[in-house]
Amino acid sequence: MDDVRYNDILTRSFARMHMYTCAEASLQGLLEFWDMPRIKESWATAGYMGAIQSGNTTCGLLIGSSVAIGLKVGHGQETIPEENDKIRKKAVQEVNKLYKAFLQEFGCTECKKMSGHDFSNPESALRYIQTKAWKTTCDKGLKFIFDYVKSRTEEGKI
Repeated sequence: MDDVRYNDILTRSFARMHMYTCAEASLQGLLEFWDMPRIKESWATAGYMGAIQSGNTTCGLLIGSSVAIGLKVGHGQETIPEENDKIRKKAVQEVNKLYKAFLQEFGCTECKKMSGHDFSNPESALRYIQTKAWKTTCDKGLKFIFDYVKSRTEEGKI
Protein backbone atom coordinates (compact mmCIF):
# COMPACT_ATOMS: atom_id res chain seq x y z
CA MET A 1 0.00 0.00 0.00
CA ASP A 2 1.36 3.39 -0.90
CA ASP A 3 1.95 6.02 1.78
CA VAL A 4 -0.67 8.43 0.43
CA ARG A 5 -3.49 5.88 0.66
CA TYR A 6 -2.27 4.71 4.07
CA ASN A 7 -2.20 8.27 5.39
CA ASP A 8 -5.66 8.97 3.93
CA ILE A 9 -7.12 5.95 5.73
CA LEU A 10 -5.35 6.91 8.94
CA THR A 11 -6.62 10.50 8.68
CA ARG A 12 -10.21 9.28 8.19
CA SER A 13 -9.75 6.97 11.18
CA PHE A 14 -8.56 9.85 13.37
CA ALA A 15 -11.59 11.90 12.34
CA ARG A 16 -13.93 8.98 13.00
CA MET A 17 -12.38 8.43 16.44
CA HIS A 18 -12.75 12.10 17.33
CA MET A 19 -16.46 12.00 16.45
CA TYR A 20 -17.49 8.48 17.46
CA THR A 21 -15.47 5.79 19.23
CA CYS A 22 -11.99 4.37 19.28
CA ALA A 23 -13.37 0.88 18.63
CA GLU A 24 -15.27 2.05 15.55
CA ALA A 25 -12.27 3.99 14.26
CA SER A 26 -9.87 1.07 14.50
CA LEU A 27 -12.30 -1.52 13.12
CA GLN A 28 -13.52 0.55 10.18
CA GLY A 29 -10.07 1.91 9.39
CA LEU A 30 -8.43 -1.51 9.35
CA LEU A 31 -11.20 -2.99 7.24
CA GLU A 32 -10.68 -0.15 4.77
CA PHE A 33 -6.92 -0.74 4.91
CA TRP A 34 -7.49 -4.38 3.90
CA ASP A 35 -10.19 -3.49 1.31
CA MET A 36 -12.73 -5.54 3.22
CA PRO A 37 -16.50 -5.01 3.57
CA ARG A 38 -17.36 -2.44 6.23
CA ILE A 39 -21.11 -1.90 6.18
CA LYS A 40 -22.44 -4.73 8.36
CA GLU A 41 -19.16 -5.49 10.08
CA SER A 42 -18.77 -1.95 11.40
CA TRP A 43 -21.77 -2.34 13.68
CA ALA A 44 -19.83 -4.84 15.80
CA THR A 45 -18.18 -2.01 17.78
CA ALA A 46 -20.85 0.69 17.72
CA GLY A 47 -21.65 0.36 21.43
CA TYR A 48 -18.11 0.31 22.77
CA MET A 49 -17.73 3.96 23.76
CA GLY A 50 -15.32 5.35 26.32
CA ALA A 51 -14.64 1.76 27.30
CA ILE A 52 -18.34 1.37 27.96
CA GLN A 53 -18.38 4.85 29.49
CA SER A 54 -16.45 3.72 32.53
CA GLY A 55 -12.88 3.72 31.34
CA ASN A 56 -12.27 0.67 33.51
CA THR A 57 -12.04 -1.75 30.62
CA THR A 58 -9.82 -2.44 27.65
CA CYS A 59 -9.03 0.40 25.28
CA GLY A 60 -11.52 0.52 22.43
CA LEU A 61 -8.69 0.68 19.91
CA LEU A 62 -7.74 -2.85 20.92
CA ILE A 63 -11.33 -4.06 20.87
CA GLY A 64 -11.93 -2.74 17.35
CA SER A 65 -8.56 -4.01 16.16
CA SER A 66 -9.23 -7.46 17.61
CA VAL A 67 -12.51 -7.65 15.72
CA ALA A 68 -10.79 -6.43 12.53
CA ILE A 69 -7.99 -9.00 12.82
CA GLY A 70 -10.51 -11.79 13.36
CA LEU A 71 -12.47 -10.68 10.31
CA LYS A 72 -9.31 -10.41 8.21
CA VAL A 73 -7.91 -13.79 9.21
CA GLY A 74 -11.27 -15.49 8.67
CA HIS A 75 -12.12 -13.59 5.49
CA GLY A 76 -13.50 -15.92 2.83
CA GLN A 77 -14.11 -18.79 5.23
CA GLU A 78 -17.38 -20.65 4.94
CA THR A 79 -17.25 -21.86 8.54
CA ILE A 80 -17.46 -20.33 11.98
CA PRO A 81 -14.16 -20.09 13.91
CA GLU A 82 -14.72 -23.19 16.05
CA GLU A 83 -15.04 -25.26 12.88
CA ASN A 84 -11.61 -24.19 11.60
CA ASP A 85 -9.24 -24.33 14.53
CA LYS A 86 -6.09 -23.64 12.49
CA ILE A 87 -7.36 -20.29 11.22
CA ARG A 88 -8.96 -19.46 14.58
CA LYS A 89 -5.60 -20.03 16.29
CA LYS A 90 -3.95 -17.66 13.81
CA ALA A 91 -6.44 -14.94 14.76
CA VAL A 92 -5.86 -15.60 18.47
CA GLN A 93 -2.08 -15.42 17.99
CA GLU A 94 -2.20 -12.18 16.00
CA VAL A 95 -4.50 -10.48 18.48
CA ASN A 96 -2.28 -11.66 21.32
CA LYS A 97 0.80 -10.25 19.61
CA LEU A 98 -0.93 -6.92 19.06
CA TYR A 99 -1.94 -6.70 22.73
CA LYS A 100 1.59 -7.53 23.89
CA ALA A 101 3.11 -4.93 21.56
CA PHE A 102 0.56 -2.33 22.69
CA LEU A 103 1.21 -3.11 26.35
CA GLN A 104 4.95 -2.87 25.81
CA GLU A 105 4.56 0.48 24.04
CA PHE A 106 2.08 2.12 26.43
CA GLY A 107 2.41 0.19 29.69
CA CYS A 108 -1.32 -0.56 29.97
CA THR A 109 -4.42 -1.37 27.96
CA GLU A 110 -7.03 0.25 30.20
CA CYS A 111 -9.00 3.12 28.68
CA LYS A 112 -9.01 5.30 31.81
CA LYS A 113 -5.24 5.06 32.22
CA MET A 114 -4.58 5.53 28.51
CA SER A 115 -6.85 8.54 28.10
CA GLY A 116 -6.38 10.06 31.53
CA HIS A 117 -10.15 10.49 31.79
CA ASP A 118 -13.04 8.77 33.53
CA PHE A 119 -15.87 8.55 31.02
CA SER A 120 -18.39 7.64 33.73
CA ASN A 121 -17.82 11.14 35.15
CA PRO A 122 -19.58 13.73 32.96
CA GLU A 123 -17.12 16.49 33.90
CA SER A 124 -14.12 14.35 33.01
CA ALA A 125 -15.72 13.29 29.72
CA LEU A 126 -16.49 16.92 28.88
CA ARG A 127 -12.91 17.96 29.71
CA TYR A 128 -11.65 15.21 27.40
CA ILE A 129 -13.71 16.70 24.58
CA GLN A 130 -13.04 20.37 25.35
CA THR A 131 -9.28 19.91 25.60
CA LYS A 132 -9.15 17.47 22.68
CA ALA A 133 -7.17 15.18 24.96
CA TRP A 134 -7.22 12.48 22.28
CA LYS A 135 -4.41 14.31 20.49
CA THR A 136 -1.90 13.26 23.15
CA THR A 137 -3.50 9.96 24.12
CA CYS A 138 -5.79 8.03 21.80
CA ASP A 139 -4.26 9.39 18.58
CA LYS A 140 -0.93 7.87 19.60
CA GLY A 141 -2.60 4.53 20.23
CA LEU A 142 -4.39 4.53 16.89
CA LYS A 143 -1.22 5.43 15.01
CA PHE A 144 0.68 2.68 16.83
CA ILE A 145 -1.96 0.08 15.96
CA PHE A 146 -2.08 1.10 12.30
CA ASP A 147 1.71 1.02 11.98
CA TYR A 148 1.86 -2.33 13.76
CA VAL A 149 -0.87 -3.89 11.61
CA LYS A 150 0.64 -2.44 8.43
CA SER A 151 3.97 -4.03 9.29
CA ARG A 152 2.40 -7.42 10.11
CA THR A 153 0.36 -7.29 6.90
CA GLU A 154 3.41 -6.47 4.77
CA GLU A 155 5.22 -9.40 6.40
CA GLY A 156 2.30 -11.66 5.39
CA LYS A 157 1.41 -12.44 9.00
CA ILE A 158 -2.10 -11.00 8.94
